[in-house]
Amino acid sequence: MRGKRRPPDANADSLTALLDAFARGDLSTAAGCFSADATYREPSRTGLAGREAIAAHFARFVASGVAWTFTVDEVIANGARACVVYRFTASGGDGEPRRERAGCAVVRIDERGEIAEWREYEG
Repeated sequence: MRGKRRPPDANADSLTALLDAFARGDLSTAAGCFSADATYREPSRTGLAGREAIAAHFARFVASGVAWTFTVDEVIANGARACVVYRFTASGGDGEPRRERAGCAVVRIDERGEIAEWREYEG
């Protein structure tokens, strides 16, 4: 997120931690940024409910061995809500080409300062 607008208040500490973990490829730490009853939705996939389900999803992805990067282009935040504009790139594996997807995620932070909702949109 270097050089990009950062969330303006203390409620956004978990968002900053989440995006930093994504940038490092540390999905275990990323999962810990979500509240116990958080929701996580990727485009064209069934949503996940709860930190445990999110952590299991991230763990399966890590176990797949796919090389990937997550780059944040901009964060627009207002209190407990934010929009994260990003690019996700993954190796195709088995001779498949790299795939890049641009999108944004609408994020809601709960009263405890944890990520309560992450909802992605492609675009």
